Amino acid sequence: MTRQPLFLTLMLVIILSTFASPALATVPAPDSEGGIPEIQRPWTPPAFRDPPPSLGPFNYVREFVQMTDFFATWQLADPDSSDYGGMIEAEAGYLGDVIQTDNTLEAIWCWSRYREFSGRDTYDENIAAAWIYCTRYPAWNEEGGVGQDYYRVHNCAWGLTAVLRYKAATGDDSFDAYAVTCADYIAAHPLDLFSGTIYDRYLNAFVQGWAAGNLYLYGEALGNTSYMSTAVQQGNTIRGWLDINPSTYMNAEYWAMSSGTAVWGVCNSTFRDGHPDTNWWLTMNYAYIPTWVDWYNVPGYDWDSSWNVAYLNAHFAIWDLMGEQYMWDNGKALTDNLLSLDTDDDGGIVAETQDPVTEDMSWVTCYLVKFGVDRLMGEPLAHDTGVLKFIEPLEGQVFDQGEIIPVRFIVTNYGLNDEYDVELSWSDTGMPGIMDPVDLPFGRQDTISMTSLPYALGNVDLSASTNLTGDENPANDEATVTVFINDLTAVAEDRFCGMEPEVTVNPFRTETGFNFSLATAADVTLDIFDIRGRRVTHLSGRQLPAGVNTLIWNGRDNEGRDVPAGLYLYRVNSGELTGSGKVLRLR
Repeated sequence: MTRQPLFLTLMLVIILSTFASPALATVPAPDSEGGIPEIQRPWTPPAFRDPPPSLGPFNYVREFVQMTDFFATWQLADPDSSDYGGMIEAEAGYLGDVIQTDNTLEAIWCWSRYREFSGRDTYDENIAAAWIYCTRYPAWNEEGGVGQDYYRVHNCAWGLTAVLRYKAATGDDSFDAYAVTCADYIAAHPLDLFSGTIYDRYLNAFVQGWAAGNLYLYGEALGNTSYMSTAVQQGNTIRGWLDINPSTYMNAEYWAMSSGTAVWGVCNSTFRDGHPDTNWWLTMNYAYIPTWVDWYNVPGYDWDSSWNVAYLNAHFAIWDLMGEQYMWDNGKALTDNLLSLDTDDDGGIVAETQDPVTEDMSWVTCYLVKFGVDRLMGEPLAHDTGVLKFIEPLEGQVFDQGEIIPVRFIVTNYGLNDEYDVELSWSDTGMPGIMDPVDLPFGRQDTISMTSLPYALGNVDLSASTNLTGDENPANDEATVTVFINDLTAVAEDRFCGMEPEVTVNPFRTETGFNFSLATAADVTLDIFDIRGRRVTHLSGRQLPAGVNTLIWNGRDNEGRDVPAGLYLYRVNSGELTGSGKVLRLR
């Protein structure tokens, strides 16, 4: 798609939903008077709620790799198109044919970071194509009416962080002039936070936060005190806007942003400069920042995933300044719950939780990579594999003794190297063993399926681990889940013909023996029952001498067929019941 038809062909409702629309800052509002911002929103958000259940834990290296693969899928690859190298906003839906500069700069950041931490040139061609698009449609020339600079400022901030990351990853300074133009544009175009509609004010405050923080970080990287000073001035303005009513303005949402972006901007401009009010101000206001906000109807834009990404970015920014563990934990929880929206496991997430998973958005996925996944991933080790988690059974799940337990767990590569023939170990309490090895290339994971038949009663630990030579982080090698095994003999009198087994369980694989004593020679019978009380084997009419004797069962039924793994009960009879017990056929 070319740029010009965006304004000519899309319906108004679609135009109002794209990043590039100049109409975003002038959406009609119920209350549109100017002056100091209203204390109350013209819409009512839901109360803060607990976030949805997480599908974690996650291997953040794997998530990062999968997400960068997703971006590559949605980059326009047609060299004959004027939009060559641009990033498509969505895999389907009303943004499925929209291409924008900010989306493309975001992808450059992600691909460059991938190159930086992995040392791999997988996306070098994607990066080169993306720069072609971004220089053809530079950030400072994006859409917007006279006096409506928010979108150009927003894109220029992405230009700064993209150039810094690209240069760090490649050493290439070819786009330094691009970044300088972006920085100069941000410095020369401060946004108005105190006039226009309530929507204008929210939008400008959020975008200004994003711009001020990035301008300061860019100036810091260059040693440019002029950029840093300008960023602090803009940060002070944002802080003043937030201070008008923190209980409202610290948790507001609009467009693709939320107050989390404004707070992040203050943290990375005013407070990064060492302001003496830093700890006091953050302590006074931190509780207003949501740990999860549910979807609700904001006029025009309901991109709740993006709102929550901005909030996690704020939690992490405050953690950088104060170092309180709960701030890190809040950022991590938000990241994990957003990753859990990828239920089709394709690397993309929806911008709006009301949308189907087939309409993932590249831009909000890029946000999540930069603000959450990258931070939690850190700097991966060279060699590091482990068991990520059990899928089944669930922690605390209850099984009957002899019931075969289906087991699935995920093994993963946390490290940078491709790993092959990784050894797996398994234990279900007392029965350790080695499983078939697995291959775990960089950024990949595999699901292992098997069954377990533990012979212990009560709480039983099922554990799996990887055994990699040279593994640099043994702490994540093993995962364990505890299940509870019921003792079926508590109901044996009702279910097994009056038997009262007294002998402890006797596990075997191919055959097992039953020991008993006879006072005198006698005819002896042996009966084997399954856990439903059905007799599977009957041996009769065999006379044995007085003293200690042993009967052997080869694990077959009366038809000569191997019985399946599981719990069985036996009864030895010599005219009167002389012995009974449990026996466990192992897999």
